[in-house]
Amino acid sequence: MRSISVCYRLKAWCLIGCFLAGCDTSPDLETPSSSVEDSVTSTRAALDEATIGKIERFCGDCHPLPIPTTFPREKWAEEVRQGFKFYIESKRTDLPEPTQRDVIRYYEEQAPELVVVPRADEMKESQSPVQFQRGEPLAVADVAPATAHLVWQPADGSLLFTDMYSGTLKRWTPPSPSPSPSKVSATDSVRTIAEGRNFCRVVPFDWDGDGHMDYIVGEMGSFRVGDHENGRVSIHFGGEAPESIVIAEGIGRTVEAKPFDYDQDGDLDLLVVDFGWRDSGSFKLLRNDGGEKRSPRWKLEVIDDRHGALGVEFADLDQDGKMDFVVAFAQEYETVEAFLQRENGTYEKQLILQLPDPSYNSSAFQLVDLDQDGRIDVVHTCGDVMDSLLPKPYHGLRWVKNLGDSKWENRELGLLVGALQSAVADFDGDGDLDIACVGLFPHGGSSGPGAFDSICWWEQKTSGEFQRHSVERDHCSHASCVAADVDGDSRIDLVVGEWLDDKQKGAFRVFRNLPATTPVSSASHDSSEVD
Repeated sequence: MRSISVCYRLKAWCLIGCFLAGCDTSPDLETPSSSVEDSVTSTRAALDEATIGKIERFCGDCHPLPIPTTFPREKWAEEVRQGFKFYIESKRTDLPEPTQRDVIRYYEEQAPELVVVPRADEMKESQSPVQFQRGEPLAVADVAPATAHLVWQPADGSLLFTDMYSGTLKRWTPPSPSPSPSKVSATDSVRTIAEGRNFCRVVPFDWDGDGHMDYIVGEMGSFRVGDHENGRVSIHFGGEAPESIVIAEGIGRTVEAKPFDYDQDGDLDLLVVDFGWRDSGSFKLLRNDGGEKRSPRWKLEVIDDRHGALGVEFADLDQDGKMDFVVAFAQEYETVEAFLQRENGTYEKQLILQLPDPSYNSSAFQLVDLDQDGRIDVVHTCGDVMDSLLPKPYHGLRWVKNLGDSKWENRELGLLVGALQSAVADFDGDGDLDIACVGLFPHGGSSGPGAFDSICWWEQKTSGEFQRHSVERDHCSHASCVAADVDGDSRIDLVVGEWLDDKQKGAFRVFRNLPATTPVSSASHDSSEVD
């Protein structure tokens, strides 16, 4: 069993720097102070220096010391007791243990009564150059889907989507021409491609080289969290002889698998993102060991034994002509890390981002040259609320800018509670890249209408300056999104996945990109559908 410290944070689903100048209409992400010294005056009066030192060493042994201001005071007793339970289960005995009573006192005396998050309806609204028309639910099913991944295929104008609840991969094709997705009924344009064990993400790729698209799928193996070996990687072949094969099983909750020639021997391997849970999960390699395209042989190896991997992306980060890859870790790690390719299939690990607290709720990332300076940057989201069900003022979107020479700068872009995924595109058509982001917060309705935005987009005004705009409020049921020109009008729309929308049971909606002066029939800020 891996080592677990007292303040190890769990995730119950499946994701600090300068705030940008010029973003005066965006709420700042309220980064909790990373210096315990800022708030220990009363604690030091109650606990002696030796006890405080023991607590800080114990709680910060294998990750940054948890910051007391990240939870309200009433939550810390539960957090500490849970942490001690995990430490006992880890069977570690090498750390001097403080008493639970002292640890609870340490955190309670520094914690706020409440963790305050700005209400969306009290934020200053900014004038948006575009508006997104909220369409009707599409791909409606008998049982509400949990749409985990959306992939737009511009070659044939179709959308792939996975439903983690039913374990299906489907394709939606809009009617042609499609003047308004908000008026399209998608029932007859949906086709099931494959079924399996709680599909998470799909990678379209012609694996067997027959000219037809195949689909590499990460299978979670369960809808609910758990430590098990039901996860799988499968390939679903298209073309005239469709076939499905399982190429890895007996693994944990697997998010995705992506093709990459890891050992540079001329054939494609697979990098496997096995998120796992408490005692399972790791970042793995399926090394290609020959065989036929539809009956390959593999050697399963572990690249990094930590659980909580969120995804893997590829780019030549250091511009040396060799392809590198980047992995983000959630759970107690809260990092983004590069694996820089060196000689003979070896890799040098480099830390890109380390968030200051083990419960920062990392959720997703992507690689893109956001400011178009020739260097690949990271767009990163935090907002996995399913561990504590609490909104946090540091949930939202950040840009980790590549400065070159292995230097990175973290820039906080703004707040979105429950932020789970982003999409980068030139939404306003001005030649630079903007960002849209969606949020999942099932308990958002308990704070009343107007409390939380569920979709926002960040307009890039000039290089490196962004302005936040609200797109939708109160409907915090989105775990996925993708940018796509769905209606063929040369304006980039936003397709947004629905997560267990029990009322309308759609898999996704199209938010059609319209000029700001166009009358819109469906108001995205209408709260009439909120339960």
